[in-house]
Amino acid sequence: MTGLAGAGHPPWVLDHAPYTPFMEARTAKPPGLSPLDMASWTVRDPDFDPQMIRRREVMAAHIDVVLSALTEGEDPALELLSMLKANLGQDPAPTELETYCPLTAIGHMVSEDFCLMRHDPNSGEYRLVSAILCFPSRWLLAEKMGRPLTVIHQPVPDYDDVLARRVARVFDAVKPDRPLVRVNWLVHAVPELFLPLGLSDKLMQQAPSAGPFYLRTERQTLVRLPQTGAVAFGIKTSVTPIDRLTPEQATALHGALGKLAPEDVAYRSGGRLIDAARTVLAKVAAR
Repeated sequence: MTGLAGAGHPPWVLDHAPYTPFMEARTAKPPGLSPLDMASWTVRDPDFDPQMIRRREVMAAHIDVVLSALTEGEDPALELLSMLKANLGQDPAPTELETYCPLTAIGHMVSEDFCLMRHDPNSGEYRLVSAILCFPSRWLLAEKMGRPLTVIHQPVPDYDDVLARRVARVFDAVKPDRPLVRVNWLVHAVPELFLPLGLSDKLMQQAPSAGPFYLRTERQTLVRLPQTGAVAFGIKTSVTPIDRLTPEQATALHGALGKLAPEDVAYRSGGRLIDAARTVLAKVAAR
């Protein structure tokens, strides 16, 4: 896989889709979980270098938007930093600067974003207690910080009471020696990685209605931190133009978009975008 910067796209846009969860019924819809090999906890896909450049730009300009931590999220952030360094073959002991702001260090170290969740014994739910989120997809970290999973996912149409209980059980089941991975997918009208709520709506409105359209995937990992007991939710975002999919991939994505319920269509950018994207996908599938 290589970038498409020379074709008028940002340098982090790939010419092939690294993840295609919509190709299988088991992974097309949540939760779609699989065991994670900790050797591949973080990845260095071909978009690594340009994504790291974009991460540094976003942190320099929008640190108050992409980084947040409650008091109870400070120890998990420091533990996560040490674990990531050890996993990457580095000295796990944080430096003095890294101890001062471990989330910033993480943001400069890997292409994954991380949201840290801790179990609240009073409510029985997991709450978001700290995060470095350089590449949000149409949501704001400030609106979710300190909130439990059920509140965080309220805008998601498929996230009903049944799924909420399943997700809670998944978080409970995550053990230090039993990490998990899944891949989420969306179709966007823009290739930008940094899409907080507000900016994302503005960019979507400005995008041409005929495309280009982009497959945005999120490789999501769930890892239990053994010392603090927090769950580290990792997010590796990738962007690929849908006209670069193979005919088989385009056929599967066309079908997956066609099966979306009306409320899910509205959540995923609206019927006009979905219909236009399916028109492009039908042409790709017919190649």
